[in-house]
Amino acid sequence: MRESPATLRTLDLPGGSLLPFTAKPGGRVRVLYGRVWLTAEGDMRDAFLASGEEVSISSRGLAVIEALGPARIELIETARGPSRIAHAAAALVRRARAALRRWVPRSPRPLRGAA
Repeated sequence: MRESPATLRTLDLPGGSLLPFTAKPGGRVRVLYGRVWLTAEGDMRDAFLASGEEVSISSRGLAVIEALGPARIELIETARGPSRIAHAAAALVRRARAALRRWVPRSPRPLRGAA
């Protein structure tokens, strides 16, 4: 099975620093070294992560990571394809083009070499 493409950001955090970010479902936080505390809006459970641990984000909204000491983390966001609105807009454009082709007569092409 192929994994979805992802955006990866690696960040070094000094101890005690806070990193607010916008959480999206399907995103993940991975701790490369150190220990961090993760809290996310809409999620009743906080996560305490140490080196080598990873957690998936299930809610959308503000999330904050606090480094409990020097830490290096990866923020992984799953890349999503076009939205439903983009698909609907593309389908509408295709239908409009097809309708125009049916209703607008083609102009005759001039003959080559004719003056």
